[in-house]
Amino acid sequence: MVSVPDMIEISRDAPGSIACGRSGLPLLAVCPNRHRRTVPFRLVRTSESDRTPLYGRPFKCRACGSPQVTLYDIESQAELDALRSTMAEPPKPATGPTTHPSRDPDAGFV
Repeated sequence: MVSVPDMIEISRDAPGSIACGRSGLPLLAVCPNRHRRTVPFRLVRTSESDRTPLYGRPFKCRACGSPQVTLYDIESQAELDALRSTMAEPPKPATGPTTHPSRDPDAGFV
C-alpha cells in the first residue's frame, strides 16, 4: 500500500517545469482533510520553460472544495497502480428519477 509520507512532496516554490519530463504520470493532490486525487499532467498545463509557480495554479479539492492542496510526485507506473488501488471506491448502483409509477408487489394476487 502506498502512503503519502513515502512519496516525494513537491516544494511550494517549485516552478511549473518541475512537472515536465515525468512520462505523463499524474501528480497526487492531497487536501488538509486527507482527500486524495490524481491530477493528470495535461491539466497542469506546463512546459519545460515554464517558470511560473506550480502552486499558483487553481488546484481545489473536489470532495470538500479546499483550495489548499499539497502536491506529490508519482515516480513510477507501479507506484501509480498501487495508489489507484487504495483510492478505488466500490461501484455505486445507478439511480435516477423515473416517470413510471412504482409497481405494486401484490398486484398479481387475486
